[in-house]
Amino acid sequence: MITEETQVLAFKYLVKDAETGLVYENTYGQKPLEIIVGRQQILPALEQALVRIPVGSEQKIYLEKPYGSYDASAIVHIPRHQVGDIPLERGMTLYAKGSKGETLEVSVLSFDDQTVSIDHNHPMAAKNLIFKVKVVHQRMATPEELSQDHLHSEGDSCGCGSSCGCH
Repeated sequence: MITEETQVLAFKYLVKDAETGLVYENTYGQKPLEIIVGRQQILPALEQALVRIPVGSEQKIYLEKPYGSYDASAIVHIPRHQVGDIPLERGMTLYAKGSKGETLEVSVLSFDDQTVSIDHNHPMAAKNLIFKVKVVHQRMATPEELSQDHLHSEGDSCGCGSSCGCH
């Protein structure tokens, strides 16, 4: 079990809709996801449950609406020219800049030659989720990882080139 916020936790997970069983993501068979505990890199409720799972163990975690309720006011209609020449498809994901410069993920609901209707709700908003997780390993984060708020894999760089300041 994780006891300090300076530890790195690696885990595999499968997340599905608790009502329909639809699988949204499955990282089993892939490289585990690694996070620095306490750095808000995953859902807080998921992290709170993960830190109590011993390394090598697998558990199911039920989270009630971890992405919040669906907000109908989060649907906006923008002029078509604001998305440029992107060939649109209903349900596709677009990325936009928020008012504070953050990247927002939005979904295309509908479009015509004049207007695009986009949904700012998270795709899993209003859904109860079941996470099947397996904690693979844990270790102490390096001072460099802690100061930069991201991880460095053993034997390679952070993978972001030389402009991220981690070299």
